[in-house]
Amino acid sequence: MSTTSPILFYGKEFDLVIFDHDGVLVDSEILAMTAIQELFAEHGLPLDLDTAFGMFLGSPFDKVIDYLEINVSGIDRENIDSRFHKRLFELFVDSLQPLPDMPSLVDSLRSRGTALAIASSGTSERVSLGITQTGLADLFDAGSIFTKDQVKFGKPAPDVFLLAAKSLGIDPARCLVIEDSPHGVQAAKRAGMFVIGLAYRTPAEDLREADLVLGSAAEVLALLSLTA
Repeated sequence: MSTTSPILFYGKEFDLVIFDHDGVLVDSEILAMTAIQELFAEHGLPLDLDTAFGMFLGSPFDKVIDYLEINVSGIDRENIDSRFHKRLFELFVDSLQPLPDMPSLVDSLRSRGTALAIASSGTSERVSLGITQTGLADLFDAGSIFTKDQVKFGKPAPDVFLLAAKSLGIDPARCLVIEDSPHGVQAAKRAGMFVIGLAYRTPAEDLREADLVLGSAAEVLALLSLTA
């Protein structure tokens, strides 16, 4: 697959724009950290949200369970995973919103004929619920959504990004990625892609490995409009 309408950004042409899901398309990271905070409290481990963001943003949930295993005896990994995702999905249904101006950015790119994809460290169920709950599902083709369920290694390994490029028939060097976590930025860079670090909830300094750091979807859209 190749797009009939590449975009020009920072003097380079890109055929595919790849979005992370959590913290980029949808404002889910605050909900995930709230669910982690609640989980830790149940096990007698106080955890403030800033610390949760610093420890677990962009990491697979296995890292959360690993931490619990070190600090709490008798952890049932499968049960913890199930309970966390049940609570997270409840929060998705009750409170999840798209990032401000993100629907406009995605719709603008789609209207131009630019190929779009999602590459997430989350599960397929989580991504499907997230984009459906926020009204973004119709903006992405079913064959353009890639998650940790489809790869052996999650971010910071480049696997999910490389899978997206390969599946859509696009050279990784012609892919533009929008990411919000250090692990996601590292993964995209290892895939040989140009990366915009989105510092909406993530401190900009944590995204310094990105090619460009911006604070909002509106800033991305403005730059794309100026250089299109």
